[in-house]
Amino acid sequence: MCLVSMVGTLSLFLDLELKYTWREASLISSKAQGQGVNHTQCIHEWILGYLQYNELPFHHLGQARWTALEGEDITQEIKMKLTEQVSRCYIKVSDVVDVVASPELQVVLRQKGICKPSISECTVQRWLAGLGWQYGKTKNRMYIDEHKCKDVVEYQCGFISQWKEYECCFHKWDNNSKELEQPDRFPVPGRHFWLIPVTHDESRFYQNDQCTTMWAHKSDKATPRPKGDGQSIMVSDFLTPEWDCLCDDDE
Repeated sequence: MCLVSMVGTLSLFLDLELKYTWREASLISSKAQGQGVNHTQCIHEWILGYLQYNELPFHHLGQARWTALEGEDITQEIKMKLTEQVSRCYIKVSDVVDVVASPELQVVLRQKGICKPSISECTVQRWLAGLGWQYGKTKNRMYIDEHKCKDVVEYQCGFISQWKEYECCFHKWDNNSKELEQPDRFPVPGRHFWLIPVTHDESRFYQNDQCTTMWAHKSDKATPRPKGDGQSIMVSDFLTPEWDCLCDDDE
């Protein structure tokens, strides 16, 4: 179609009897090929390219296009960087953007004659798919927590027994903030006093809390992971039924 458009335009333009201008000839040729006004610009570029550089345009319909991933050096460099990232946590699309912009990969790209200082996230997604990565939820894994071990069960039973003993000495209110009957005081040599439970609220961060959807290579296998949430860090206020939030002096 490229060559037909070029020949048609030149034939109309060079015919002295028709007297078509350059634009008119290219528009007629474009319309004859079922194209519109925008296609005329392509015809102009094809003809000028042929006149200046003796180059003819060829369409690439059905032909595979070369990509930067076909370079083994580039592929290996990206894979190495991704492996380093996965060993620390999991990869994100933005991580690959940073990899391409890194000085190490830019050197490899320049050696291949490629000028690509940055890539879009859409390109990253295509590259990851080409490298065998896929986005989705993590695979089910084995549970490795030892929550049913004998020493753990003994500790849990001891904690519950101790809590029941202390609970009898708690100063309590019902759901309507009405004070309940005074409990027994907790005995201490020389004194008796109530036990006041201190609770906490707000955000909790778990040791085993992690993203469940990520990019993973299709050859990856499920790895063992803890069943429970693991240890946690609480960022919160400490609360009591009598004094509300605990304070340190004026804070």
